[in-house]
Amino acid sequence: MKKTKVLKCLLIALFVLPALISGCASGNDSGSAGADDGKNVTLRFSWWGGEDRHKATLAAIEAYKKIAPNVTIEAEYQGFDGYQQKIKTQLASNTAADIIQLDLPWMRELTSKSDLFLDLGSQPGLSLDGFEKTLLENFGTYNGKVQALPTGVNAYCLIINKSLMDKLGIPSDIKWDWDTIYEEGKKLHEKDSSKYLLLADHGILAIDFTNMLKQRTGKEWIDDHYTLGFTQEEAAEALAWIDKALKAGVYQPLGESDLFFGKGEQNPKWINQEIPMTFAMSSLYITQTSVLPQGTETITALPVIAKDAKDTSVLVRPSQLLAISKSTKHPEEAAKFMNWFLNDPEAALILGDVRSIPASKPSQEAAVKAGKINAEISNAVELGLANAGIVDNEIATNSEIDAILQEIIEKVSYGKASPEDASKELIEKLNAKLKELQGRN
Repeated sequence: MKKTKVLKCLLIALFVLPALISGCASGNDSGSAGADDGKNVTLRFSWWGGEDRHKATLAAIEAYKKIAPNVTIEAEYQGFDGYQQKIKTQLASNTAADIIQLDLPWMRELTSKSDLFLDLGSQPGLSLDGFEKTLLENFGTYNGKVQALPTGVNAYCLIINKSLMDKLGIPSDIKWDWDTIYEEGKKLHEKDSSKYLLLADHGILAIDFTNMLKQRTGKEWIDDHYTLGFTQEEAAEALAWIDKALKAGVYQPLGESDLFFGKGEQNPKWINQEIPMTFAMSSLYITQTSVLPQGTETITALPVIAKDAKDTSVLVRPSQLLAISKSTKHPEEAAKFMNWFLNDPEAALILGDVRSIPASKPSQEAAVKAGKINAEISNAVELGLANAGIVDNEIATNSEIDAILQEIIEKVSYGKASPEDASKELIEKLNAKLKELQGRN
């Protein structure tokens, strides 16, 4: 909780009081970018995202050619699905891109045993002055070194097709709890069996599950001591709610939604306006809404919070992180490009909010001043900051832990296990895996 409070204070200071933010960041001098000796250099830059992020990032890379004409940036981009495994494989085989977009939950695994990334705190041409010190300490520093920089600040939120909600007669201006979302979803599906209230793949259902646990207990669902923060009974209750909601048609059946795992914007029922709500990080707002018909009004809101919640469980964190591979042959040029990409106002105007609200102060100020930050993304981040909940530790977001949880979620969703049996299996498998993970340290 201490970590949560510190995060709240710092992020509020960063974003709610922009007028107090000084424009003192250094290192954003475009004239200093590029290889000093004019030698031709090729860098690979790897990231995941949707079409808007791809388009904006490619435009930024193109703009960088004018600043450093001797530097060629080769873009390697894709959707989220499969990206983590690709990066791990590349890092293990020493074939990773020079500059790599990473997700926060992966960092503990990637930094615990191997020395894979450069210390960004000692790279010539890369300024950290624009980033809040504690933001870097909490989310970018591992083993005493700054190994990654945040691209933006992100908040978990509801994305709502308000035009469709109005048409369906469903209120969109309320604070959703698990009871209201179940009742409205059940009512909608009973009226029209082709429609569902919520779009969610198994990844989102897993987040719903852990959010319900944190809201019930007020604790991390897995604590720093490799022990569970919930009982089997609490797990069974959360799984029972998900089972009940799936059977009532609150969610689209998992067999349909998982065809678009991690790419909800490609789901035909979302595009064809048969599902009005989904959960996502604020950085995905543009991607998720850009596929809807022109003129559709979309908004953001707080995610579902139980009426009697002991913790909101609202997640606020860096949207992504950028690191430089330690195997890069061009560390200076990679650092200069990263400096321009994250700190320079010109880059900020090109990138806008495709990675949520920029984390670097000069970039944030430039984007806000130019009106490049979408009002609904700002709303989601401000709501998140004002209602921030427990920050998951690295153990809770370990990929092996996540795989166990997702397997259990799928068993319940496909009717292969009752909530009671699934909760028992979850407890057993998590305890065994936690013991194994602890033994590795």
